[in-house]
Amino acid sequence: MAIWLKDLFQEYLEEELKEKIRIPMVSRKPPVIGGVYFGGLKTLDKSKPNKPLYFLVVRRIDKRFYEVFKVSDWHLFASHRDVIIKLPEMTLMVETGNNFYLTEAEIKRFLLISSLPEDEVNKIKKFRSGRKVEGLKKGFEPIFSDDIRNKFSSQEFELIKEFHMRLFTCIL
Repeated sequence: MAIWLKDLFQEYLEEELKEKIRIPMVSRKPPVIGGVYFGGLKTLDKSKPNKPLYFLVVRRIDKRFYEVFKVSDWHLFASHRDVIIKLPEMTLMVETGNNFYLTEAEIKRFLLISSLPEDEVNKIKKFRSGRKVEGLKKGFEPIFSDDIRNKFSSQEFELIKEFHMRLFTCIL
C-alpha cells in the first residue's frame, strides 16, 4: 500500500475541528431530502470529539426520524460501496454502508451546504440496495482485508454507531 495513503489515514485519525461550528440560525424549514449537511459530531453528542460531520438526508422514516448516509470529504478512501459526488464547492463521498438516523431537531443544528436532485438520491438508494446503477462514480474495491479503505469505513462507523442503532427505536 502507498505510504502517502497511510500518512493520509493518520491525518484523518487526528483530524478534529479546533473551532466550534456555529450555525447562524436554527432553520425553521424541515430537513431537505437530498440535502448535504455539515457540522461537528460534538453537536450531536457533547462527549464525542469535535470531528467534522457531513451527511446526506435520504428519506423520512417516521414522525421522529430521518435516515441519513454518512458523507466524507476524505473521498480518496472511497471503496466500491461508496459513491463519489462532485458539488460545486467540493468533492465528497457518500458512504452507503454507514447510514444512521437523526431527528428533525438534530438535523436543524447542521448547516445545509448543498442539495442533490431527487433522481440522484434515488440512484444512490438503489445502489445501496445492491442494484446496478449507471452513471454513479464509485471507489475501488479493496483487495486485502487490511486495506486502509476498510479501516477508514470502520472508523467512520464508530463515529455514528449509536445513531445507527436508533434503527431499533424506529421500528418499535
